[in-house]
Amino acid sequence: MTGTELIRYDAMCHAIAAAYEVDEVKDIRDKARAIEVYARQARNVEAERRACEIRLRAERKCGVLLRQMEKAKGAPGNQYTGPVARCDQSKTLDDLGISKTQSSRWQKMADIPDDEFEDVLAAADHPTTTGLITEPSGPTPVDDRALWLWGRLKDFERLGVLDAEPDDLMATMFDQMRETVRELAPVVAAWLERISPRAAS
Repeated sequence: MTGTELIRYDAMCHAIAAAYEVDEVKDIRDKARAIEVYARQARNVEAERRACEIRLRAERKCGVLLRQMEKAKGAPGNQYTGPVARCDQSKTLDDLGISKTQSSRWQKMADIPDDEFEDVLAAADHPTTTGLITEPSGPTPVDDRALWLWGRLKDFERLGVLDAEPDDLMATMFDQMRETVRELAPVVAAWLERISPRAAS
């Protein structure tokens, strides 16, 4: 890692530690995720790992702040104590661009003791959110959406879709069907690009 990259990494770590608004940390997390994907495509292993660490630190901090938001909603404070939390209690997960699954996972990361969290980051070849929160006592239950995704991808193989020409398939569709495919295909393709070969490994 170059001196400039190290300074940038340290600056992002300090920004995460100093932040007290979820959307502020979420923005850092999203930028780190984009850098992580770019570095993977460029085969820059060191940059990918550093971006991954930044993302995980940001996700953990988001978990801390989200938990504070939930507590603050239940105990808004009074004229003597003042507000319980500094983060914006009026924002919902949708407002913040965070799914319920992400919120749950990130809050689980917030439960990890600091020393243990740092040890995992230092020891793992490629740390992941799932790897940090998975209990060693048993496997993680399969999400229904994950099962659906697996099944649909297997269907691509089973039905020979991967061997067919997309234009040939689309030629047999109605106009509305083709328009939907043209609209959704790039979105789905971009999402599939985010699947890491080492995800949850």
